[in-house]
Amino acid sequence: MNTLQVTNEPVQQLPPEEDISKFKVKVRQWLTIDEEIAKYEKKIRELRKIKNQQLEPEITGFMRQFNISDLNTDNGKIRCNVRNTKQCLNKTNIRDNLSKILTSEQELNNAMDMIVNNRTVVTTYKLTKPKR
Repeated sequence: MNTLQVTNEPVQQLPPEEDISKFKVKVRQWLTIDEEIAKYEKKIRELRKIKNQQLEPEITGFMRQFNISDLNTDNGKIRCNVRNTKQCLNKTNIRDNLSKILTSEQELNNAMDMIVNNRTVVTTYKLTKPKR
């Protein structure tokens, strides 16, 4: 038997005009700040590219060549550090290493499916402005 349920919930009404105008001001302010941030981020990217790709390799090469570990400048000390990092984990890397332990192709596939499919999903909400 089919039944029809009727609820007494009020229909969503538009907010007051004052709230709408405040909301519009906040959106305009957000957009202005977003444009300004984009402009500064572009400039930062350009400067960082020059710093990291042009200047840093030359400076660190010179410091290593002449065995200089610390450099005193008017703006403070600069140190040439050595950093060893491990390769990122990816499906190929995980599969290759698991295949050294697991002999059965079925076990390997099951392990890969479990690793890939059983990751926690975190939901966040962020305002973005799509590219035009």
